[in-house]
This record gives sequence, structure tokens and C-alpha cells, in this order.
Amino acid sequence: MAYFKPNRELRDGLEFVDRTGGSNPLTLVVSATSGSRLNTDEAYQRMWRLHGALENEKDVGTVISLPTLLAEGDRTPFSFLISYEKMMEIMEQPKYARVAKSFVSKDRTDAVFTLRMIEARRTKYRVDVVNDLRALCRKYGFKADLVGGIYYLQGRLAKLVAESLVTGLFWLNLLFVVIALVVARSVRGAVAMIASLTLVPLSMLGGIGWFHVPVDVISAPATNVCIGIAIDSMIHLMFGVRRAQRDGKKGWNAWVFAREEQWRGIVYSDVIIAAGFAIFVLSDFPPTQRFGLVVLAGCIIDILANLFVLPLLGGAPLKKRV
Repeated sequence: MAYFKPNRELRDGLEFVDRTGGSNPLTLVVSATSGSRLNTDEAYQRMWRLHGALENEKDVGTVISLPTLLAEGDRTPFSFLISYEKMMEIMEQPKYARVAKSFVSKDRTDAVFTLRMIEARRTKYRVDVVNDLRALCRKYGFKADLVGGIYYLQGRLAKLVAESLVTGLFWLNLLFVVIALVVARSVRGAVAMIASLTLVPLSMLGGIGWFHVPVDVISAPATNVCIGIAIDSMIHLMFGVRRAQRDGKKGWNAWVFAREEQWRGIVYSDVIIAAGFAIFVLSDFPPTQRFGLVVLAGCIIDILANLFVLPLLGGAPLKKRV
């Protein structure tokens, strides 16, 4: 629901559906751990117990399953005269829209549980919720052979986005270590560049977590965009320091000279890039708005890291012991 703005018709409708049974579908295909068929009275009772346990989970809303179909069939007069197998065969007929085929396999070994998941109550990752449901199935003598639906897809996608973000930042920073050593040509300068660059993703991701900003496939690349901008500015500043050193300036004076030479280019380029991404803030789609806002915040952090943190770490006089 984070994809839609609050107090809009679509968001209000989704929240209403979520409150009244769940808004996100999840499908479980289960079978008995013993491998027995599910068309017996004993299997029916065990599936009912599993059905009730699933409904009692706080993240689960409405549940529709084979037991609910059979219970509806039991309401028919004289239904006690026919077996559950026969009832399933009747429900597979065209005049009943072949409804049983959607909930039980032909060999009667697999049954489908269709769940509507409640998003407002969720405090865990979706994949963790699904793992809890798998464990619940095992507790009642079943195993979840297949899990599908938008809920599980979103959980897997969120996990992949998080892994991609971490992996991408790791390799980008590893590459930057090499770049810093080549550009700075000194241990202190390289360490200063690495520390200043690390400040950018830490501040951005920390702010995202602090303000509970959802990270999705659209807003996730914002961090990498800002890191690229920061690297470009750092390289220009370091080249300015090296030029100053060739002209005879040393230590802090070289950094002051380089900053005086480069600050306009760093600020102007960051402002121009930020202005370009700021167009996303005007969007009505929250993920693109978040992308634009995160890039804007990242550009501000880039400027501060390059013009203040990097010179202090790389060139400020170290306190001498008396």
C-alpha cells in the first residue's frame, strides 16, 4: 500500500479491503506428511484444524480451502449419505463451475488454501511470515509443497532488492578503494576519501530507516546514483590537491587551495543534477517521489562530505604531543 498516497480513493479502498479480510493474496498447496489422500473423514478434520490455525494467525485474514467447500456441501439435505470423495466429484461437474478442481488435485493428495493476507498488521518480513505458515502446516501434519501469490512474490522481490543493494554497495566501495589509492597517492588521502564516501550511503540509508521510508525497486538505486556523484567530486578535489602540491603548497594549505578552486564546480554540478532529479518529486506516484527526495538528500550529503569532511580528514593538521 506504500505505492499509493494516503487519503486517496485507491488507498482508502485498499485499506478497507485490508481491514475486512486482507488485501494481499497468498496460495498454499499442501499435502499430508504421511502421503495419504485427502478425501477421508480423518483428513477432512485435520484440514479443518489447519484452516482454523491459519485464520488465527495475526497476519492472515480470510481463508478459503477444501474444508470450506466440503462444509458447504454438508449443509445440503441428506449429504451424510455420500462420501467426501463423491462430494468432490460432484463439485467437479460443470454445473458447479468445477470449483473442486481449484482446491484439490485429481489424485486427492494435494489441497489448496487461498489466504488473504493483512498488510496493516505486518511486523515481519513477508518471507518470514510465509516461513511461519510453512511451520504451522508441519505442526498440523501437512507440508507446504508450493507457495505462490502476490504476497510471496512481493516478499521475494523485497529480499532481492535488499540483497542487491548490499551487494552493489559492497562492490562499488571495493572498486572505490582502488580508485582512492590511485588518485590520492597517499595512505591518509586514500583513507580520507574512503571514509568520506562511506559517510554518504550510511547517512542516506540511516535516514531512510529513521524516517521509515519504504525502499523498493524504484527508490533503491538512489543511493548508488549519489555515490557516483560523490566519487566524481572527490576525484576532482584530489586532483586539485595534487596540483597545489606541485605548486609548492603542503598539508592543509594544499587542501584549502584545492577547495577554493573546486567548490563552485562541486556545488554547481550537484545542484544541477539534484534539480534534474527533483522533477520526480512532482510525481503523483510515491515511489518516484521517494526516489527524487532521496537523491536530493544525497546530493546535500555529497556536498558536505566533499567540502568539509574530506579536507578535514585528509589535510587537517594532526595534534602534536608535547
